[in-house]
Amino acid sequence: MAKRLVWGALAAFVVIFNLGYVFHEVVAADFFKASFGPGVQRARYFIPVIALAFLIYVALMAAAYPIWHLFFVEKRGWSRVGAGALLGLYCGFLWDALQGGIIEYATYNVSLAAMLVDSTYHSLEGVLAGAIIGLVYRPRAVAK
Repeated sequence: MAKRLVWGALAAFVVIFNLGYVFHEVVAADFFKASFGPGVQRARYFIPVIALAFLIYVALMAAAYPIWHLFFVEKRGWSRVGAGALLGLYCGFLWDALQGGIIEYATYNVSLAAMLVDSTYHSLEGVLAGAIIGLVYRPRAVAK
């Protein structure tokens, strides 16, 4: 059970860490560069710090998933992926949209449009990460 959570978290990390680069630095790069005021973005990113944040994010989600699994899958009959997606939406909103997006908009020179696009992306990124964790997770059968 714990091994599956670790594998799920690692798979989610690999997917969302790389997808984040593609979204922010390829797909929406021009939009974000035009939406940030001067001095907001670093010339060079601290990739290990970004990776650490993503590792903590998926580790917390994986640690919480068994509770969601019990409540939504075992008690309510949801799919593991659906329960994971809902957990991911909840975590993505809390992790980025609420704290990262709204507070950063209030404190940094970032346009409202950029905050909304980035926060929406990260909320959906959470859905994907949670769905991956749910897909990989398999609880042990409980003896009756």
